[in-house]
Amino acid sequence: MHGTLRDSDDFFPFGSMAQYASAHDLNGTTRSTYILADTEGGERGVRVPLNATGTGIGRAEVEGQLGDFLEDPSLMQIIADAYREIHPDRDQYTRLYLMRDVYQLRDGYVVGEPETTLLAEWEVER
Repeated sequence: MHGTLRDSDDFFPFGSMAQYASAHDLNGTTRSTYILADTEGGERGVRVPLNATGTGIGRAEVEGQLGDFLEDPSLMQIIADAYREIHPDRDQYTRLYLMRDVYQLRDGYVVGEPETTLLAEWEVER
């Protein structure tokens, strides 16, 4: 109940139950939050692997703390540091972009191209 009242996952597993509380609108929208990166090797817009073997940080964790990332984009430094720790021999990230795609649904299926929005960005400190 604590997580539901605060609408927070800060004290997982005592998180909000809102995700289970209602049916989804099959003709509404759905959102996907993710992070892109530029690398030392010059690659631009590389998808950051938000999972146990990529950064050790899951996408759900980023989505759960989205407000914090929006308020303070420097928190994305943690993601770059985690990637460096797991993959020290790979090209490292130089800039991170917190992104959101919004998809339109019709009868529960995605129609058209997503609307993509840059939510925040951070120049990685070394």
